[in-house]
Amino acid sequence: MPPVARPLVRLTFDDVILPFSQCLSWHYGAIGQRMPGIQTKGGPMTDDEALTDDEALGGSVQRFLAGPMERLQRILADSEQHLDERRAELAEMRAALSELSSAGGVADVSPQDQPVERLPAPVAPAVVRHLTERTRQTLRTCIMSHDAGPGPDDESVRSTQERLARRQFRQRTIYPIEIMDSPDGRERVRSWGAVGEDQRLSLVPPTDFAVFDQHAVVTAATWGEVGSELVLIRHPMLVRAFAELFDRSFARALPVVPALGPPDQEEDLRLLRLLALGLKDESIARYLGCSLRTVRRRVAQVMDRHGVQTRFQLGVAAARHDLVSLRDTQDR
Repeated sequence: MPPVARPLVRLTFDDVILPFSQCLSWHYGAIGQRMPGIQTKGGPMTDDEALTDDEALGGSVQRFLAGPMERLQRILADSEQHLDERRAELAEMRAALSELSSAGGVADVSPQDQPVERLPAPVAPAVVRHLTERTRQTLRTCIMSHDAGPGPDDESVRSTQERLARRQFRQRTIYPIEIMDSPDGRERVRSWGAVGEDQRLSLVPPTDFAVFDQHAVVTAATWGEVGSELVLIRHPMLVRAFAELFDRSFARALPVVPALGPPDQEEDLRLLRLLALGLKDESIARYLGCSLRTVRRRVAQVMDRHGVQTRFQLGVAAARHDLVSLRDTQDR
């Protein structure tokens, strides 16, 4: 009788690879070792450890031999897990930021315990944005150099200007007078002024700082150093001191004014006060938004009206008639 033909048997991964890997794992476990390439803590391998190794080896091979759709699904699942972990980290950061504004911007931990806190560069923009969003009364900002540092992102600028335009809070800013030297600087002043910012120009701003209501201050760690790292101050007395410094500096700084108008007594007084501050003709021209030739012509006209030959004599004449005072030339 001829032999009966048997149907072919299709062997699968589980029929061949897994039993073989289990056999190897059992063999190494019987002699107190682990399979090559797998770290061990030492000592004989237990059945549970062998099972774990079988699963790990089988899982690695299965992932490698899986179809493209299965691999894509696995990669997507891993990515979603990483996103969940990142969301958890961001939620933790948001919770920490919320503590800064609890009770109106003061954290649960007493600020007297740590009056000055360093703000690492990666988190400083988020802290400033958080404090700005929770400002309800007045945000005071003093800027030493408008082109130092990265500055706020476009989204933060847009959001803040929208809130300012809706009068949700008040913003007062002291700019360095040099900001008027460049088109970008003048555009920045114009754009913020258009949404209601109260603005002043200072010859020598004291330092970079911002006061958020009466709750917090973000300032340069090194006084007067442009680009210095930032610190957060929440001590009520120190916050009040910075607010007083700003208000004093703001009151004595120069207003952002329209261009020089036709000659009259008020325009002459404005020109005399700028000269008394020690500004050069070029700086006056930039501040007033007119040409250097116009400034020099107007100064000559003022000198003629006072009957003097030099600018020094003009200063004496102006002081004699109480048109300017030494107090006007200080703290600008």
